[in-house]
Amino acid sequence: MPIFLNPVYLGALGLAAIPILIHLIRKRRVRIVQWAAWDFLLQSKRRNRRRLRLEQLLLLLLRMLIIALVVLAFTRPLIRTLSLPMVAADAKVHALIVLDNSYSMGFRRDGVTEFERARRVADSLLSRVLKPGDSASVVLLSSRSEALMKEPTFDLSKARERVRGARVSDRDTDYGAGAAFCADLLRSVKTPTREVYWITDTQKSGFRETGQARAQAAWRELASLGRITWIDVSGGARENVALESPGFSRELITPQAPVRIEAQVRNYSAAPRNNLLVNLNVDGRPSGSARINVPAKGTAKASFVYLFEKPGVHTGTMQLSQPDGLERDNTAWFAAKVRERLKVLILDPQPGRDPAKDEAFYLATALSPVGASEGGSTAIQATVRPSANLTGLDLRTFDAVVITGVTDVAPADRRALEEYLSNGGGLLLFPGPASDSARLNAALGGNVGGERLLPAKLGARHLLTEETAVTLNPSSITHPALAVFRDTAEINLGSARFTLVYDLAPPANDPATTVLCRFSGGQPALVERRFGQGKVILSAATAGTGGGNLPYKPAWVPLVHQLVAYLAAGPTAHHNIQLGETINARFDVKESGKPVRLTEPDGHTTLQKTTLGAEGVVFAFSGTREAGFYRLGMAGRENADAFAVNLPAGESDLTTATTQQVLAAAGPVHIQFARAGDDLLSVVRQSRRGTEVWRPLVITAMLLLFAEGLLSWLWGRRG
Repeated sequence: MPIFLNPVYLGALGLAAIPILIHLIRKRRVRIVQWAAWDFLLQSKRRNRRRLRLEQLLLLLLRMLIIALVVLAFTRPLIRTLSLPMVAADAKVHALIVLDNSYSMGFRRDGVTEFERARRVADSLLSRVLKPGDSASVVLLSSRSEALMKEPTFDLSKARERVRGARVSDRDTDYGAGAAFCADLLRSVKTPTREVYWITDTQKSGFRETGQARAQAAWRELASLGRITWIDVSGGARENVALESPGFSRELITPQAPVRIEAQVRNYSAAPRNNLLVNLNVDGRPSGSARINVPAKGTAKASFVYLFEKPGVHTGTMQLSQPDGLERDNTAWFAAKVRERLKVLILDPQPGRDPAKDEAFYLATALSPVGASEGGSTAIQATVRPSANLTGLDLRTFDAVVITGVTDVAPADRRALEEYLSNGGGLLLFPGPASDSARLNAALGGNVGGERLLPAKLGARHLLTEETAVTLNPSSITHPALAVFRDTAEINLGSARFTLVYDLAPPANDPATTVLCRFSGGQPALVERRFGQGKVILSAATAGTGGGNLPYKPAWVPLVHQLVAYLAAGPTAHHNIQLGETINARFDVKESGKPVRLTEPDGHTTLQKTTLGAEGVVFAFSGTREAGFYRLGMAGRENADAFAVNLPAGESDLTTATTQQVLAAAGPVHIQFARAGDDLLSVVRQSRRGTEVWRPLVITAMLLLFAEGLLSWLWGRRG
């Protein structure tokens, strides 16, 4: 039902009766005078009577409708939106201003960022739309939304000051989580009339596919608590090129061997970007550059080979030299902990006299090509012990332990391995050609009061012919430890053939167990399990040449190095993480309880002590809020460790959602849409009071008046 702002004029609708009175007056009675020629005129009149009556009736209706439309225009009727209650002109309003500060809002167009436009809109709402007596709250919207003010304020100038001081964050967008956050805030607001002003760039990636039902429930609740006005500040299509998080070609980085540092360059634009210059900086020094061509809506890899001069903690960046609208994602950060040497213990329970038939020979040669002696000068120092007995060994002095041809483990040795793994050690197990699966499962499987060491149950042994031999399937690799082997252009794991393999049966639904790689038939080839702070990897194939030709292949050396380096890295290997993830650093026992100074990218420092627990001596920090380097320092060790935190990748896709896509993602809720350049005061009035229709009424009346004049002239002329 429409609402009339000037209902007093409704009484003037009686003027629509004037055409009827005129019509009746013109039909007054006249005296009839008989005339001889009158009969001929009557016959002619009878033929046109029906046409004349219809024409007069249409003109009468047109004149009545013109008067009615003019009168209704004076009453200023309103059409209410979806039966929402109308807000009185003097009603007090609480406005929740949601200001998107995800890093996509840093996109710059014509010298102005989207966030600056959003702040101007928020300032206009606080200064022009809201009036004295209204209250306001301001929320910064991202994947981790936060309120600029804990409580609603009636001091609108204070709210404007907070808005002017807001800055773009490095977080991505999550509209569903933001809606839930805003709904929590509005529940405690006592003002009956509540309005939500959602100021954003309407980024399509902000509508997450996961948890969509939960997000729509949050939107429904928010819409029930206040009127939602969605204000889009994006200025049309936005093109962007971004650098993703860098990675290294291998886990183990030493001064003795060069390492490949590479990152994906992603082009979100509809046109290719050719001859892009990517610069590498290590420890603050320029260290190389490369030019790449990136196809439209595609990716290209920027790769550098670098040799670290000395062990220790090193940091660096990769940068796109050509600026674009969103410069924040043109830089990617990385950190590397360069180790002087890894110490690996190789246990060989059944050493062979012939090195060609010894299970440990090829493994030790791959780890230390110059030999398996203590004096080896390679990055890995491999020590071979021709026994499975651990008596007299201090496993804490080794970064990783490898057992080849494992058949049985004594209870005392198992306890030593359990303690070693619990403190962050790494264990790699290779069965031998004659390993007894049942015996090995009993020795390293679960027992009463203990936790199993084996990542999977060792099953039947299969002897295959050359025709039925299986191969490794690089496409089955999803684990980051072997990610470099997915690309078979340089190293092809699938070229090796295996004629002796064991069945591996990982437990179902065990979050601590992961299949690293599978054979061509789909059966597991390498299975990992977390044990305490350490990791165990079990192979389905042997380490020697009796069960396959992998030790003869070029992939053997990098595969063994990658597995050992991954196991030796311990629980804190991830020095390159995403924003929002926790920084975990591990220290020696002697440093337990010592204060650690954390320096964030903006220079802010935090003091926090290390803690000693079941995970060892650790330092954990979960408050990463900005991309860049987080450096750890201790007394006597200024550069104890460093971590690189990178931007969320999906936020670099600047594709905007249409109005229909926004409504589809938010669910069946009413949202009023506007743009940054619109007259916000008119938009808000329409949202509060409905849509005024007096202008269409006046235009329609004018068109009908013209039609009435034209028809009167035509029909009068014809008559």
